[in-house]
Amino acid sequence: MTTIAKKPNKVKKTDTFIEQAGSNLTEGEVKKVKIKKTQVPLVIPPQLLKILDEYLEQSNIGLSRSNFICQAIKEKLDYEI
Repeated sequence: MTTIAKKPNKVKKTDTFIEQAGSNLTEGEVKKVKIKKTQVPLVIPPQLLKILDEYLEQSNIGLSRSNFICQAIKEKLDYEI
């Protein structure tokens, strides 16, 4: 005769992950928040795009084409406004 035991309650991995969120933050430390982005079709002349890609490849600044364009727009707006 075998004894049947009740299954132990499993803690969901997502529950433990959520409970640990922010546990490694010290007082005054800010948690990074992912900024929501929107895709926008943009028309760029092929020659300008080629120049940009060559610049990014040679400069090793570590920015993607998209990030570089966003940074350039931001700098222009900061200057103009």
